Amino acid sequence: MIAHPHTVGFVYVLINNSMPGLVKIGQTSLLPEDRAQDLYATGVPEAFEVAYRTTTSWPQAVERRVHDLLNDHRINRSREFFRVSVGEAIDAVRRALVDVASIDSWQGSGVHRLSVGDRTSLTLKAGQIFAVLGYKSFDELMTGNAQIIDLWQAHSNGDLLEIYATESPSHVAGLSDGDPGSTDDPVPYLDRQKTVANGLINGRERLMPGERLVWLPAPEDAEDKLSVIFEAQAHCQIISRTWSLVLAPHGLPLLLNDFLYSNVWPAASRSIHEALSLPVPRTWEPRQDRDPMWMPIGSEPLNPEHWLTQLKLRHRKH
Repeated sequence: MIAHPHTVGFVYVLINNSMPGLVKIGQTSLLPEDRAQDLYATGVPEAFEVAYRTTTSWPQAVERRVHDLLNDHRINRSREFFRVSVGEAIDAVRRALVDVASIDSWQGSGVHRLSVGDRTSLTLKAGQIFAVLGYKSFDELMTGNAQIIDLWQAHSNGDLLEIYATESPSHVAGLSDGDPGSTDDPVPYLDRQKTVANGLINGRERLMPGERLVWLPAPEDAEDKLSVIFEAQAHCQIISRTWSLVLAPHGLPLLLNDFLYSNVWPAASRSIHEALSLPVPRTWEPRQDRDPMWMPIGSEPLNPEHWLTQLKLRHRKH
């Protein structure tokens, strides 16, 4: 498999008052409103409206899967219009995300190295876990003694894990580390008017340069699915989102860093130990015990446009 480019696009559902009963389902590297504006040509009596949108690193694959799922409702094989309700279209997109944008899509490409400017959006399945691996000190780095730093867990199907790589530790924050600003959502909206909420944030964490994130299948899938490894070559902001909050017995929502398993199953343990034995990374910064020579964590929060670049104003060509 070809190494995957670390970018984020959108899959959208559009409606048009001049086309009652129809929806248009497609993908774009633009903000969906910008795509809708481009479609408002002379042959269309009214503008399209965005009824739904979602981010993904696999927009083309998700679009194809949605079109397959709704094939019986397609109006024209050469057009992206379907005679279904908006709710049915949204359900198909969410199913497609789990089908073709989850862990299977990232397997077979070796270690995914994350550099400044990289953006990814991973679709999760309930029960999948992430192991954060790294070196807690310079001595551990020199001896190649990597350790498990943290364990995270997805709690519902269709949750998203966003990874944004940036140049400075002052831009990132982690809830597990108690960093300033770690409860804030860096991208709370998916439109420039700030009216479309970006799901519910249920986790904000960070990766430091040299740390690795091992994505592991749920126990029931462990025998026929491989793990996926991301290596941070920059400072990475991790955001977990959900559209289906799962509550703990005490009544509070479960967060990404609420690890509920009493132990790690054999297949996951093997994958983690294999990742721990990988060669020492080329870049490294300490997660804790940072003396003044290191820039502080979370001291310069950034605007949403930095993380999701499609939110920047578009300059159209005339």
